[in-house]
Amino acid sequence: MHRITLSPPGDTVPCDPDETVLTAILRAGASIRFGCRGGGCGVCKLRVLSGSVEHGRCSAAVLTEEEKAAGWTLSCQARPLGDLSIEVTAANRYRVVIWWPR
Repeated sequence: MHRITLSPPGDTVPCDPDETVLTAILRAGASIRFGCRGGGCGVCKLRVLSGSVEHGRCSAAVLTEEEKAAGWTLSCQARPLGDLSIEVTAANRYRVVIWWPR
C-alpha cells in the first residue's frame, strides 16, 4: 500500500499499487475534478512533487513528454510506484478527504 499526500492541504490517502491516483483519491472520500477517465481529456492533470508513477495510457495531445518530464501526470491513468506527494490547485477543484484520518 502506498500513501499519496495532497499538497496543499496535506491530506494523505492510501493507494493500492494496482489502482490509479484518481481512484484512490475518490475512494478516500475526497472530491477532485476529472473527465473521461480514459487519458484523453486532460481534465485530471496533476503535478507529482515527489515520488514517481507509471503514466499509463495517455493522449500525447493532453500530456506531452515535456510535461511528464516536468512531473505532470493524468490522475485517471497514473499508478504510483511508491509514496507520492501531489500538488492540487484551484483548477483541480479538490475538496478535502471526509473520513480518512490525517
